Amino acid sequence: MKNKLGITAAAALVAISLAACSNENNQSSSKSSDKPATSQVEKKQNSSTENSSNTQSSENKTSSENKSTSNSSENKSSSEDKKPSSQAPERDRMEKMTAKLRKALPGMLLPTRDGLGTGSDNLNVRYTKNGNTNTVYYSVGNSPAEFNAASVKNEKPFAVLTETKNSEDPDGIINYMPAQKGLPTTKLDADTTATTQGAAGQSYLQWNKGDWSYVIQASTQLKENPTDRGKSVLKLVNEYGVPSTSSHGSVHVTMGDSLGSLNTVIAWQKGNSTYQLKAHDTTTAFKMLNSLK
Repeated sequence: MKNKLGITAAAALVAISLAACSNENNQSSSKSSDKPATSQVEKKQNSSTENSSNTQSSENKTSSENKSTSNSSENKSSSEDKKPSSQAPERDRMEKMTAKLRKALPGMLLPTRDGLGTGSDNLNVRYTKNGNTNTVYYSVGNSPAEFNAASVKNEKPFAVLTETKNSEDPDGIINYMPAQKGLPTTKLDADTTATTQGAAGQSYLQWNKGDWSYVIQASTQLKENPTDRGKSVLKLVNEYGVPSTSSHGSVHVTMGDSLGSLNTVIAWQKGNSTYQLKAHDTTTAFKMLNSLK
């Protein structure tokens, strides 16, 4: 009986020991299983955060690129809107040349308009200084040249403006013609009567107004009509006026214009300077005179 109880007690101890070992193994297995699960959650969370960050970065980059493209398009549109009008080249070219002339020839009266109907984009200007005389040449080339470029000498000027300071013979430059008497007359308008005369194959139409004399010279051999030309010149005088003069002024137009003829000659005196403008076209001459500054 005693031995039986001993065996039973030993068996019980073995059972308790085995149960304890089993419980420890289960707890260890549970801990080992919990740890990888937590790491996987953290990895998924990190991956989700990285994906979110990458998505946001991509969105920001796309937004930045779109904004840059939009700004570039807007700037291009704005730039195109600011393109100069068709009249801008004339103003810009003449202003540029005149600004350079003012530095080279300070104090000289200069036109601010070229008076041209076409060719303003290729306006070229050069000047010379000879003692007390300054001369400016205006021409139209095949292309715009640098100010006072040597190549411009080869171009026929459509206008030439000369200033002579302290001239010993200003009257010789101006060539003012006093009013004529005892000659046939013709009406140019309600307020203007001109005289006519002829000599050596030429006919002359003349009238005077204020301190100015006006002469139209025509060829009788070519049957040119100075009266019709005189009426057109008078309209230009009434429209654009003439410069103020310290003594006298004169307008002399020779009919039969040809390229580079410079057949319109206008002269006057301003203080100690005597000016003379020669032009190929009479209308161009008066437009230039009207813009003198």
